[in-house]
Amino acid sequence: MFQRDKAKDYIQKYWKSITRENREDTGTLIGLPFPYLVPSNEEMFQELYYLDSYFISLGLLDSPLEDFIIHITEDLASLIGRFGFIPNASRYYFTSRSQPPVFSRMVWLSYRVKEKRKDPDKIDFLSRMIQTAEVEYHTAWMSEKLPHPRKVYKGLSRYFDINYLDILAGCESGWDHSTRCEDKWLDYLPVDLNSILYIIEMDIARAKDLLGKPDEAETWREKAEARQRTMTELMWDPEMELFSDYNWKTRQRLFHPSLAAFYPLWAGLANREQAESMVTKWLPKFLHPGGLVTSLEPKAERQWAYPNGWAPLQWITDAGLERYGFSEEAGEIRRRWCHTCEYQFEKTGAFWEKYNVVDPDADVEPGLYGQIKGFGWSNSVYLDFIKRLDG
Repeated sequence: MFQRDKAKDYIQKYWKSITRENREDTGTLIGLPFPYLVPSNEEMFQELYYLDSYFISLGLLDSPLEDFIIHITEDLASLIGRFGFIPNASRYYFTSRSQPPVFSRMVWLSYRVKEKRKDPDKIDFLSRMIQTAEVEYHTAWMSEKLPHPRKVYKGLSRYFDINYLDILAGCESGWDHSTRCEDKWLDYLPVDLNSILYIIEMDIARAKDLLGKPDEAETWREKAEARQRTMTELMWDPEMELFSDYNWKTRQRLFHPSLAAFYPLWAGLANREQAESMVTKWLPKFLHPGGLVTSLEPKAERQWAYPNGWAPLQWITDAGLERYGFSEEAGEIRRRWCHTCEYQFEKTGAFWEKYNVVDPDADVEPGLYGQIKGFGWSNSVYLDFIKRLDG
């Protein structure tokens, strides 16, 4: 039987190897006020990555390293203060694009830490950070003009890159590279992005309530409700019973089943009937011996696709299922994913960026970037999952 303490020891030692501190601009590296964690201890990783930081932070909760959650949130806020948005990573050559906007989620993780400690500045912190989240929301994600023309159709937004290149807009999605959006990312309203924007709107509404601003809170809830209605109209296919990315130029949904379809469950914008349809009809198609496969369509040289599974997508789908009461199905995802991580750890002595969940004994689809040892978000999602599995 696998001894989980071995994996936990590996991860705890690994955190030190991926800790970085860079307070001043150095070459292309952007200075940040606090230390942070990078995805892997491979030499190429010296910069803070936006999306990775959120999933890494999940594994730091209730650990001796949870101060890093607040540090990283402050670092991300400093990037918004300096650039008006958060670049893909803290390098100047990454300032042409961002990544999925999870800053408001980082704010609430940090607030959770401060609340647990009864930190006297928690309300001031929340007020300052939510104002910063509003800047990111308006400047980067709801702008219709250069340099951030992301809001393009019926109040919904797309991924973008200042170079107007689809491949780089795809990199902003974090799914670089995938089989989604027909390689025409600039033409699509992605279901995952707009689900996250719904989360931001609800996160800000929640904060406004806590800060004693009920009128502002109501305004933000109205924004979220409008987004929910539009997403249901454009992205929910009642015949296929699936959420899909939407081509705003051709006015058509793209039928391409991927785990992006489960983001509306994580966000809480799906209704009960939609959630039940997704779980009954689609979840079994994604669930394999090693966990959830990213998409159902195999395609060479696409790492965010079949047969690969990725820690963030396991976590988001799990969270969505739990939100709608599908605890048994969520628990099965956690068990299979943790078994895959443990099986590969026993074989290789390491955690990895991604896994082959269709056949855990086979190689992953390496895509353009290959396979990377480490790995920040795999470590953290594993820790979060086993914490809940072990009770």
